[in-house]
Amino acid sequence: MITGAGRNAHPMKMKSDSRLLTRAVQCCPRYAATTVGSGSYGSYLVRLSVRVVSLILLCLPAFTDELKPDPREFFTKRVQPIFANKCWACHTDSKLGGLQLDSLEHVLKGGKSGPAIVPGDPDRSLLVKAITYTHERLKMPPPGKLEDAEITVIKKWVQDGAHWPGKNEPAPTAEATGYVIRPEQRAFWSFQPLRMPSQPSVKDTSWARSPIDYFILNKLEVQGLQPVKLAEKTALIRRASFDLIGLPPTPEEVDKFQSDSSPQAFARVVDRLLASPHFGERWGRYWLDVARYGEDDARGTRVESYSNAWRYRDWVIEAFNRDMPYDLFVKAQIAGDLLEEPSANRLKPAL
Repeated sequence: MITGAGRNAHPMKMKSDSRLLTRAVQCCPRYAATTVGSGSYGSYLVRLSVRVVSLILLCLPAFTDELKPDPREFFTKRVQPIFANKCWACHTDSKLGGLQLDSLEHVLKGGKSGPAIVPGDPDRSLLVKAITYTHERLKMPPPGKLEDAEITVIKKWVQDGAHWPGKNEPAPTAEATGYVIRPEQRAFWSFQPLRMPSQPSVKDTSWARSPIDYFILNKLEVQGLQPVKLAEKTALIRRASFDLIGLPPTPEEVDKFQSDSSPQAFARVVDRLLASPHFGERWGRYWLDVARYGEDDARGTRVESYSNAWRYRDWVIEAFNRDMPYDLFVKAQIAGDLLEEPSANRLKPAL
């Protein structure tokens, strides 16, 4: 029974309201209590609800546009840190495999295997195949697969068009109260944990004699260069002697090396030079230059001598000859008197 305003309602309007009422009751049973048996009041509630929902749906695109993350911010905060921590050690200036991941231009250019990404299509992107370990040959990064969350970030970045802030488009930065370490600074080689890199492939495998040779030959082949011929023994021992101890080899040492035809002949020469006390004198001087070592100060009108400066000089030379670990070498020069070492007294001259 229709009552009240329902008596004067237009037939088509009543039909439309009836359909809306039926749909509302089917979708939202809680409306049944207020609509069934309530006449026009229930129909009014349904019409009001439909109008409110329609208004929300009309406004929803505007809200979602405002809530949609800035692609520059997504790259800077989510994608770039992954590249910095997991990729840049090998794929910036070093260009392993010919690939650089430091700009969109380089990423699109790719490396020896082709373009790294296809913007908008992660399934066809070599980068995505490599980090998901689905490529038959490329598995990146070699030390271990990325976290699932990191892979999702890279795939979304590629899917959304691989936006990368350009040189003239500053990337948004978060407000900071102090110094902020940038991702490229964190990616500096000396701050990276030690890892075993994968051995690069080369064409002339007969030339390489050690794993290091593969890296050297790979770079030569990338540049289209060929290795020079092997040095003669006299040249080889002179190079090693000048490099390691800063002195030429004696005639006796040259003759002994030339008469040694074993495969370990050169290794024995290197071991002898590393064990020489002249090794610390040769290479310790570079650290003394960094530390601004001096035995006197002639900056004023008088020359002021440091009578005990030689103690630090000799300590540095001894540290090189003893092959002291670098972390201990640095700590000893900062707080050698506080270190609990078995031979702590030997560290004090570092101060």
